[in-house]
Amino acid sequence: MIKKKSLFIIVILILSFMMIFPSITTAISDPITDPNAYKPGSINTSDANVVAQKGGIIFNILSTLGIIVAVITIIVIGIKYMVGSVQEKAEYKKTMIPYLVGVVMIIGVSGILKLIAKLATNIE
Repeated sequence: MIKKKSLFIIVILILSFMMIFPSITTAISDPITDPNAYKPGSINTSDANVVAQKGGIIFNILSTLGIIVAVITIIVIGIKYMVGSVQEKAEYKKTMIPYLVGVVMIIGVSGILKLIAKLATNIE
């Protein structure tokens, strides 16, 4: 009953936001009928480098924070596991496995993305 009520409230909130803030798009010209009308601006190399540097900084901060939070959570669950009773140990073991998978995924994905970024900068 509570899940249905909370789901109903969420749906009502989403619908109210959709009604209050409708997505209105306008087009200056139609690029399908007139392909020459679409002329994107040129991208400077210096602008692209600035965006890449700021994106790299943000990515490093977020991945570091994610790893720190994940490791602290694993430490807390591990301490509770060592101190807990037999039933609590079984429960903590069930909760620890998804956290360990999450830590591996965070570290793996951030490592793969850093490798792709290094390879992409060496292509030029």
